[in-house]
Amino acid sequence: MKKVSVKELYIIFFSLCVSLLGCKDNTSGELIEFDLEGNYPSKILDVRDVADIEYLLLKTTDNNYLFKYIRSVGDNFVVCVNNTEQSFLFFSRETGEPAGKVSRYGNGPEEYNLASVYTYSEDKDELFVFGYNTQGIKVYGMDGTFKRQLTFRERSYPASPESLYDYDEDNLLLYDTFQGEVNDYSTAFILMSKKDGHTTEEILIPRREKLDLAVRPEPNSPVARRPTSYSVVRNGTDFLITDYSTDTVYRFTPERILIPVLVRKPSIHSTGTKTVLNSWLETDNYLFFSTQKMEFDWNTMKGLPEKCYLMEKRSGRFFNARVSMNDYRGKELILGPPVLSKTTDSQTGLILLPASELSGAAKDCKLSGKLKEITEQIAEDDEFVLMILKFR
Repeated sequence: MKKVSVKELYIIFFSLCVSLLGCKDNTSGELIEFDLEGNYPSKILDVRDVADIEYLLLKTTDNNYLFKYIRSVGDNFVVCVNNTEQSFLFFSRETGEPAGKVSRYGNGPEEYNLASVYTYSEDKDELFVFGYNTQGIKVYGMDGTFKRQLTFRERSYPASPESLYDYDEDNLLLYDTFQGEVNDYSTAFILMSKKDGHTTEEILIPRREKLDLAVRPEPNSPVARRPTSYSVVRNGTDFLITDYSTDTVYRFTPERILIPVLVRKPSIHSTGTKTVLNSWLETDNYLFFSTQKMEFDWNTMKGLPEKCYLMEKRSGRFFNARVSMNDYRGKELILGPPVLSKTTDSQTGLILLPASELSGAAKDCKLSGKLKEITEQIAEDDEFVLMILKFR
């Protein structure tokens, strides 16, 4: 057998590395580095270059189904919230017609009080509701039937986690903002059983000094504005996990392995006016990122400006992304984790188009096609048209 020299081994190893780097894919485990101070060229796309679009107007002619917020869009139902009566409203994804209601606000054993975090699992028709003043999570069917209560881990502060996600058939994923502040938990991210609430997995993120992501008119002011955070984002069968006090985004796999996939520079700890970098929204050809700069004008009450970037997966190059709509002249969209925050899979996104904005755009002849048609159907009590994106 011919012996292989050290030089030949090096050539073989180098060739393998080149071939692997030639296939840029976030599933490869390659660590992507994003420079927030980089000077990137612009890339103009129409949203239909990366997604199929569906418009939906929820039918609220029945006053019992007036809503203020959209909570989630699943395969079959849209879940909304009426904050006035603390109820959850279900609409058909296909027709927009009312399909169910959970109105169990109160202090009884089968009721929730000041519901603040919630998620819905269509597979088993289970709405999980975490109330501000309760130590557990109440579970309901979409017809309002109480199913069970889950016992949450002991806390010394009577508030809810910031985020609650339907992780898999057996578990919820929670992000608990009070880790490292009031409660001395080892991690803010946990999996908890849907059956009884016990912790099934602690997702340990390397810890750094916790940052207060708030803009205040003056130091120590109780008045503050905060960028919207997206600590957990679906990405295929994985979840992307971000602790904004660190500079790294991690991929949490179905095998419960934590892999670093995105690192920012400069460090968020080393900058003056800070910019928050979210994880990403993935399509066939691109990764879309969004940022928010922690600036706020207290005179105009405007600020926390957002920007949209993309990375070409094939080349690894970054661009300023300008995403337009061919049926809404002059409208630009920010694609990134915010678009995925209210949907149940990473290929479906949601953008809310305010009814008042659309009515004004129609008067200015900026709308066309299906969007113009559905805008003409807007009623006085309608708040939004749902723009549902199916990414390719």
